[in-house]
Amino acid sequence: MKKEKKYAKMADGSQIYYEKSGHGLPLFLLHGNDGSGRFFSKQVAIFQRYYTVYQIDSRGHGRSTNAANVLSFHLMAKDLNTIMRLEKIEQADFLGFSDGANLALVFTDSFPKKVHHLILNSGNTLVTGVRFSARVATNCHYTLIWLLAWIYPKLRQKLLVIQLLLHDIGLSKNDLKRIKAPTLIIVGEKDVIKISHSRYIAQTIPHATFVLVSKQGHQLARKDPKRFNREVLQFLAIN
Repeated sequence: MKKEKKYAKMADGSQIYYEKSGHGLPLFLLHGNDGSGRFFSKQVAIFQRYYTVYQIDSRGHGRSTNAANVLSFHLMAKDLNTIMRLEKIEQADFLGFSDGANLALVFTDSFPKKVHHLILNSGNTLVTGVRFSARVATNCHYTLIWLLAWIYPKLRQKLLVIQLLLHDIGLSKNDLKRIKAPTLIIVGEKDVIKISHSRYIAQTIPHATFVLVSKQGHQLARKDPKRFNREVLQFLAIN
């Protein structure tokens, strides 16, 4: 199926890369930290049969640039809103993985009427929702890149990306309670996100469905795409 490769220019000059394919209602795929839209390579071929799929490279990730000296989920949410405006989309479904799930949550909070369905794979609203070992690894990684950035200044952009993992996303329990879109939370039982935190999100968002996949971890969508794709399409079909 034909795939369009596009760049959308933001107000600050940043160029956001995305790929568009398929036909039907719009479905945005949002990747995780330091990733790109290619993360969903095992989803697109199936999803584009039923939806117009938008694979986004978030600001400062993949083939997208970041002309700002800051990076936040709120800034990336505005980028998504700009793409929707350029594509003349009034409402869409959003599927986010990891930081992409966090971006989807922030977008929903900022532009609630533009979200039809919300699918969250391994998102976390609080840093403490991540297992301690993963938090230690992230902090060590950040420190290493911070030191190297003194020698290789271009790495400072990478620091902006990593720091997204070091802070809460800024949504309270009351913010989650205001989400009206039907929501699916899907995680692997071995995920780096604590199951208790995923359940908290599922129990707080009204009309949310929780799916726990046994024997899978953070890379559920890539390690068990058949199960992941089935759960997503099933959810979208009946809600």
